Amino acid sequence: MNRRWQFWAGIAISVAALALALLGIDPQQAVTALEQARYVYLIPAAGLFLLYLLARSIRWRLLLGPATSLARCFWVTAIGYMVSNILPFRLGDPARAIVIGLGGEVAVSTALSTVVVERVLDMLVVVLVLAGIAPFVSEAANVAQAGWIAGGLAAIALLGLVVLAFHPHWGQRAVRRALEKISPANTERWEAAWEGFLAGLAPLRSGRRSLTLFGWSLVTWACATAFYWSILQAILPHPPVLAAPFLVCVLGLGMAIPSSPGAVGVFHAIARYGLAGPFGVPTDQAISAAFVLHTFQYLAIWVLGPIGLLREGISLAWLWRKASTLKEVQ
Repeated sequence: MNRRWQFWAGIAISVAALALALLGIDPQQAVTALEQARYVYLIPAAGLFLLYLLARSIRWRLLLGPATSLARCFWVTAIGYMVSNILPFRLGDPARAIVIGLGGEVAVSTALSTVVVERVLDMLVVVLVLAGIAPFVSEAANVAQAGWIAGGLAAIALLGLVVLAFHPHWGQRAVRRALEKISPANTERWEAAWEGFLAGLAPLRSGRRSLTLFGWSLVTWACATAFYWSILQAILPHPPVLAAPFLVCVLGLGMAIPSSPGAVGVFHAIARYGLAGPFGVPTDQAISAAFVLHTFQYLAIWVLGPIGLLREGISLAWLWRKASTLKEVQ
Protein backbone atom coordinates (compact mmCIF):
# COMPACT_ATOMS: atom_id res chain seq x y z
CA MET A 1 0.00 0.00 0.00
CA ASN A 2 1.53 3.35 -1.02
CA ARG A 3 1.75 6.35 1.25
CA ARG A 4 -1.27 8.13 -0.21
CA TRP A 5 -3.53 5.12 0.35
CA GLN A 6 -2.17 4.71 3.87
CA PHE A 7 -3.01 8.31 4.62
CA TRP A 8 -6.57 8.15 3.31
CA ALA A 9 -7.20 4.77 4.91
CA GLY A 10 -6.18 6.27 8.28
CA ILE A 11 -8.47 9.25 7.73
CA ALA A 12 -11.39 6.97 6.83
CA ILE A 13 -10.86 4.85 9.95
CA SER A 14 -10.68 7.97 12.13
CA VAL A 15 -13.89 9.39 10.65
CA ALA A 16 -15.72 6.08 11.17
CA ALA A 17 -14.38 5.80 14.73
CA LEU A 18 -15.39 9.37 15.55
CA ALA A 19 -18.90 8.70 14.25
CA LEU A 20 -19.03 5.60 16.46
CA ALA A 21 -17.79 7.61 19.43
CA LEU A 22 -20.56 10.20 18.94
CA LEU A 23 -23.30 7.66 18.22
CA GLY A 24 -26.36 8.31 20.39
CA ILE A 25 -24.75 11.24 22.22
CA ASP A 26 -26.97 14.13 23.30
CA PRO A 27 -24.82 17.23 22.65
CA GLN A 28 -26.60 19.24 25.33
CA GLN A 29 -25.95 16.59 27.98
CA ALA A 30 -22.30 16.42 26.95
CA VAL A 31 -22.02 20.21 27.26
CA THR A 32 -23.68 20.03 30.68
CA ALA A 33 -21.13 17.42 31.78
CA LEU A 34 -18.35 19.78 30.73
CA GLU A 35 -19.97 22.72 32.50
CA GLN A 36 -20.20 20.75 35.74
CA ALA A 37 -16.62 19.52 35.55
CA ARG A 38 -14.19 20.21 38.40
CA TYR A 39 -11.40 21.76 36.38
CA VAL A 40 -9.18 22.24 39.43
CA TYR A 41 -8.08 18.65 38.85
CA LEU A 42 -6.42 19.75 35.61
CA ILE A 43 -3.70 21.42 37.69
CA PRO A 44 -2.32 18.14 39.12
CA ALA A 45 -3.00 16.56 35.72
CA ALA A 46 -0.49 18.96 34.15
CA GLY A 47 2.15 18.00 36.69
CA LEU A 48 1.46 14.29 36.27
CA PHE A 49 1.72 14.59 32.49
CA LEU A 50 5.13 16.21 32.86
CA LEU A 51 6.17 13.41 35.23
CA TYR A 52 5.05 10.88 32.63
CA LEU A 53 7.23 12.50 29.96
CA LEU A 54 10.11 12.74 32.43
CA ALA A 55 9.88 9.05 33.31
CA ARG A 56 9.89 8.12 29.62
CA SER A 57 12.90 10.37 29.09
CA ILE A 58 14.83 8.80 31.97
CA ARG A 59 14.20 5.33 30.58
CA TRP A 60 15.23 6.41 27.09
CA ARG A 61 18.45 7.94 28.42
CA LEU A 62 19.26 4.65 30.15
CA LEU A 63 19.01 3.00 26.74
CA LEU A 64 20.95 5.70 24.89
CA GLY A 65 23.74 6.02 27.45
CA PRO A 66 25.17 8.87 29.53
CA ALA A 67 26.55 10.74 26.50
CA THR A 68 23.03 12.07 25.86
CA SER A 69 21.65 14.47 28.45
CA LEU A 70 18.33 13.94 30.19
CA ALA A 71 17.20 17.40 29.08
CA ARG A 72 17.70 16.50 25.41
CA CYS A 73 15.85 13.22 25.89
CA PHE A 74 12.92 15.09 27.45
CA TRP A 75 12.58 17.72 24.73
CA VAL A 76 13.15 15.27 21.90
CA THR A 77 10.47 13.01 23.41
CA ALA A 78 8.09 15.97 23.32
CA ILE A 79 9.04 16.59 19.68
CA GLY A 80 8.24 12.97 18.86
CA TYR A 81 4.77 13.22 20.36
CA MET A 82 4.10 16.47 18.52
CA VAL A 83 5.11 14.92 15.19
CA SER A 84 2.77 11.96 15.77
CA ASN A 85 -0.05 14.33 16.71
CA ILE A 86 0.07 16.54 13.64
CA LEU A 87 1.82 14.60 10.85
CA PRO A 88 0.62 11.44 9.08
CA PHE A 89 2.17 7.96 9.09
CA ARG A 90 3.10 8.00 12.80
CA LEU A 91 6.49 9.52 12.26
CA GLY A 92 7.08 10.38 15.92
CA ASP A 93 9.52 7.56 16.66
CA PRO A 94 11.62 7.98 13.49
CA ALA A 95 11.61 11.72 14.19
CA ARG A 96 12.97 11.14 17.70
CA ALA A 97 15.78 8.99 16.35
CA ILE A 98 16.72 11.62 13.77
CA VAL A 99 16.71 14.53 16.23
CA ILE A 100 18.66 12.74 18.96
CA GLY A 101 21.21 11.76 16.31
CA LEU A 102 21.88 15.42 15.46
CA GLY A 103 24.00 15.82 18.57
CA GLY A 104 26.50 13.25 17.33
CA GLU A 105 26.50 11.30 20.60
CA VAL A 106 24.46 8.42 19.15
CA ALA A 107 23.80 7.09 15.65
CA VAL A 108 20.28 7.30 14.23
CA SER A 109 20.20 3.52 13.75
CA THR A 110 21.16 3.02 17.40
CA ALA A 111 18.44 5.42 18.51
CA LEU A 112 15.91 3.50 16.41
CA SER A 113 16.76 0.26 18.19
CA THR A 114 16.25 1.91 21.58
CA VAL A 115 12.82 3.04 20.42
CA VAL A 116 11.98 -0.55 19.49
CA VAL A 117 13.03 -1.72 22.96
CA GLU A 118 10.87 1.01 24.51
CA ARG A 119 7.78 -0.06 22.60
CA VAL A 120 8.24 -3.71 23.52
CA LEU A 121 8.65 -2.83 27.21
CA ASP A 122 5.55 -0.63 27.05
CA MET A 123 3.48 -3.45 25.61
CA LEU A 124 4.66 -5.91 28.25
CA VAL A 125 3.74 -3.51 31.08
CA VAL A 126 0.32 -2.79 29.55
CA VAL A 127 -0.43 -6.50 29.28
CA LEU A 128 0.70 -7.16 32.86
CA VAL A 129 -1.51 -4.36 34.19
CA LEU A 130 -4.44 -5.56 32.11
CA ALA A 131 -3.98 -9.11 33.37
CA GLY A 132 -4.08 -7.80 36.92
CA ILE A 133 -7.27 -5.77 36.62
CA ALA A 134 -9.26 -7.75 34.00
CA PRO A 135 -10.75 -10.20 36.56
CA PHE A 136 -12.30 -7.23 38.38
CA VAL A 137 -13.66 -5.46 35.28
CA SER A 138 -16.86 -6.69 33.68
CA GLU A 139 -17.02 -7.13 29.90
CA ALA A 140 -13.22 -7.15 29.69
CA ALA A 141 -12.81 -10.71 28.40
CA ASN A 142 -12.31 -9.71 24.76
CA VAL A 143 -9.88 -6.96 25.71
CA ALA A 144 -7.95 -9.34 27.94
CA GLN A 145 -7.75 -11.87 25.11
CA ALA A 146 -6.38 -9.24 22.74
CA GLY A 147 -3.97 -8.21 25.48
CA TRP A 148 -2.63 -11.71 25.88
CA ILE A 149 -2.05 -11.94 22.14
CA ALA A 150 -0.23 -8.61 22.14
CA GLY A 151 1.70 -9.63 25.24
CA GLY A 152 2.77 -12.89 23.63
CA LEU A 153 4.01 -11.05 20.56
CA ALA A 154 5.81 -8.52 22.75
CA ALA A 155 7.47 -11.31 24.76
CA ILE A 156 8.63 -12.99 21.55
CA ALA A 157 9.95 -9.67 20.26
CA LEU A 158 11.79 -8.99 23.52
CA LEU A 159 13.30 -12.46 23.47
CA GLY A 160 14.48 -11.85 19.92
CA LEU A 161 16.06 -8.54 20.92
CA VAL A 162 17.82 -10.15 23.89
CA VAL A 163 19.19 -12.91 21.65
CA LEU A 164 20.51 -10.30 19.22
CA ALA A 165 22.01 -8.34 22.11
CA PHE A 166 23.99 -11.37 23.30
CA HIS A 167 24.74 -12.80 19.85
CA PRO A 168 24.99 -9.82 17.47
CA HIS A 169 27.07 -11.85 15.00
CA TRP A 170 24.01 -14.01 14.28
CA GLY A 171 22.08 -10.99 13.07
CA GLN A 172 25.08 -9.60 11.20
CA ARG A 173 25.56 -12.87 9.35
CA ALA A 174 21.88 -13.08 8.40
CA VAL A 175 21.78 -9.46 7.22
CA ARG A 176 24.97 -9.88 5.20
CA ARG A 177 23.59 -12.91 3.39
CA ALA A 178 20.30 -11.16 2.67
CA LEU A 179 22.03 -8.05 1.36
CA GLU A 180 24.29 -10.04 -0.92
CA LYS A 181 21.17 -11.35 -2.64
CA ILE A 182 18.99 -8.25 -2.53
CA SER A 183 21.31 -5.24 -2.73
CA PRO A 184 24.99 -6.22 -3.05
CA ALA A 185 26.03 -2.70 -4.04
CA ASN A 186 24.85 -1.26 -0.69
CA THR A 187 26.07 -4.04 1.58
CA GLU A 188 28.59 -1.93 3.51
CA ARG A 189 26.16 0.92 4.14
CA TRP A 190 23.39 -1.36 5.41
CA GLU A 191 25.79 -3.40 7.51
CA ALA A 192 26.95 -0.20 9.21
CA ALA A 193 23.32 0.75 9.91
CA TRP A 194 22.66 -2.73 11.29
CA GLU A 195 25.68 -2.52 13.59
CA GLY A 196 24.30 0.77 14.90
CA PHE A 197 20.96 -0.90 15.53
CA LEU A 198 22.64 -3.70 17.47
CA ALA A 199 24.55 -1.13 19.55
CA GLY A 200 21.24 0.15 20.88
CA LEU A 201 20.48 -3.30 22.30
CA ALA A 202 23.61 -3.35 24.47
CA PRO A 203 21.74 -2.48 27.71
CA LEU A 204 19.80 -5.76 27.43
CA ARG A 205 23.02 -7.70 28.03
CA SER A 206 23.01 -6.59 31.65
CA GLY A 207 20.43 -8.16 33.93
CA ARG A 208 20.66 -5.24 36.33
CA ARG A 209 20.13 -2.65 33.59
CA SER A 210 17.26 -4.68 32.14
CA LEU A 211 15.53 -4.72 35.53
CA THR A 212 16.12 -0.98 35.87
CA LEU A 213 14.56 -0.41 32.45
CA PHE A 214 11.56 -2.51 33.40
CA GLY A 215 11.26 -0.63 36.68
CA TRP A 216 11.19 2.71 34.90
CA SER A 217 8.61 1.27 32.50
CA LEU A 218 6.40 0.58 35.52
CA VAL A 219 6.98 4.12 36.79
CA THR A 220 6.13 5.53 33.36
CA TRP A 221 2.79 3.77 33.20
CA ALA A 222 2.03 4.55 36.83
CA CYS A 223 2.42 8.23 35.97
CA ALA A 224 0.14 7.76 32.94
CA THR A 225 -2.48 6.10 35.14
CA ALA A 226 -2.30 8.90 37.71
CA PHE A 227 -2.68 11.45 34.91
CA TYR A 228 -5.77 9.69 33.58
CA TRP A 229 -7.18 9.42 37.10
CA SER A 230 -6.82 13.18 37.57
CA ILE A 231 -8.65 13.92 34.30
CA LEU A 232 -11.44 11.48 35.19
CA GLN A 233 -11.77 13.14 38.59
CA ALA A 234 -12.36 16.41 36.77
CA ILE A 235 -15.11 15.11 34.49
CA LEU A 236 -16.82 12.22 36.29
CA PRO A 237 -18.68 12.80 39.59
CA HIS A 238 -17.61 9.40 40.93
CA PRO A 239 -14.95 7.79 38.68
CA PRO A 240 -14.60 4.02 39.17
CA VAL A 241 -11.37 3.00 40.87
CA LEU A 242 -10.15 0.82 38.00
CA ALA A 243 -11.29 3.13 35.19
CA ALA A 244 -7.95 4.94 34.84
CA PRO A 245 -5.67 1.85 34.63
CA PHE A 246 -8.16 0.13 32.35
CA LEU A 247 -8.23 3.11 29.99
CA VAL A 248 -4.43 3.24 29.95
CA CYS A 249 -4.37 -0.41 28.88
CA VAL A 250 -7.08 -0.34 26.22
CA LEU A 251 -5.81 2.89 24.72
CA GLY A 252 -2.27 1.53 24.74
CA LEU A 253 -3.45 -1.48 22.77
CA GLY A 254 -5.87 0.48 20.59
CA MET A 255 -3.30 2.97 19.34
CA ALA A 256 -2.02 0.21 17.06
CA ILE A 257 -5.13 0.77 14.91
CA PRO A 258 -4.34 2.87 11.80
CA SER A 259 -5.78 6.35 12.11
CA SER A 260 -5.31 10.01 11.33
CA PRO A 261 -2.58 12.06 13.06
CA GLY A 262 -3.23 12.23 16.79
CA ALA A 263 -5.47 9.14 16.64
CA VAL A 264 -8.52 11.40 16.38
CA GLY A 265 -11.70 9.34 16.52
CA VAL A 266 -9.98 6.09 17.44
CA PHE A 267 -8.91 7.53 20.80
CA HIS A 268 -12.38 8.92 21.48
CA ALA A 269 -14.22 5.73 20.55
CA ILE A 270 -11.97 3.54 22.68
CA ALA A 271 -12.16 5.91 25.65
CA ARG A 272 -15.95 6.28 25.43
CA TYR A 273 -16.72 2.56 25.24
CA GLY A 274 -13.92 1.75 27.68
CA LEU A 275 -15.74 3.84 30.27
CA ALA A 276 -19.37 3.21 29.35
CA GLY A 277 -19.19 -0.57 28.78
CA PRO A 278 -17.27 -2.05 31.71
CA PHE A 279 -18.04 0.68 34.25
CA GLY A 280 -21.50 1.91 33.28
CA VAL A 281 -20.39 5.55 32.97
CA PRO A 282 -23.16 7.59 31.27
CA THR A 283 -22.36 8.13 27.61
CA ASP A 284 -22.41 11.92 27.85
CA GLN A 285 -19.86 11.86 30.65
CA ALA A 286 -17.77 9.20 28.91
CA ILE A 287 -17.48 11.13 25.66
CA SER A 288 -16.76 14.35 27.56
CA ALA A 289 -13.94 12.62 29.42
CA ALA A 290 -12.60 11.25 26.12
CA PHE A 291 -12.48 14.71 24.55
CA VAL A 292 -10.89 16.33 27.60
CA LEU A 293 -8.24 13.59 27.82
CA HIS A 294 -7.34 13.89 24.16
CA THR A 295 -7.46 17.70 24.02
CA PHE A 296 -5.40 18.12 27.20
CA GLN A 297 -2.59 15.89 25.90
CA TYR A 298 -2.75 17.50 22.47
CA LEU A 299 -2.45 21.04 23.83
CA ALA A 300 0.28 20.10 26.31
CA ILE A 301 2.40 18.64 23.53
CA TRP A 302 1.75 21.72 21.39
CA VAL A 303 3.32 23.78 24.19
CA LEU A 304 6.32 21.49 24.74
CA GLY A 305 7.04 20.33 21.19
CA PRO A 306 7.80 23.75 19.64
CA ILE A 307 10.12 24.51 22.57
CA GLY A 308 11.99 21.33 21.71
CA LEU A 309 12.25 22.35 18.06
CA LEU A 310 13.63 25.75 19.05
CA ARG A 311 16.21 24.14 21.33
CA GLU A 312 17.34 21.84 18.54
CA GLY A 313 17.32 24.60 15.92
CA ILE A 314 15.21 22.65 13.42
CA SER A 315 11.87 23.14 11.71
CA LEU A 316 8.89 20.82 11.58
CA ALA A 317 8.99 20.78 7.75
CA TRP A 318 12.64 19.67 7.74
CA LEU A 319 11.91 16.97 10.30
CA TRP A 320 8.92 15.71 8.30
CA ARG A 321 11.08 15.26 5.21
CA LYS A 322 13.81 13.45 7.13
CA ALA A 323 11.41 11.22 9.09
CA SER A 324 9.43 10.33 5.95
CA THR A 325 12.62 9.23 4.21
CA LEU A 326 13.67 7.14 7.20
CA LYS A 327 10.21 5.56 7.49
CA GLU A 328 10.32 4.48 3.86
CA VAL A 329 13.50 2.46 4.31
CA GLN A 330 12.41 0.77 7.55
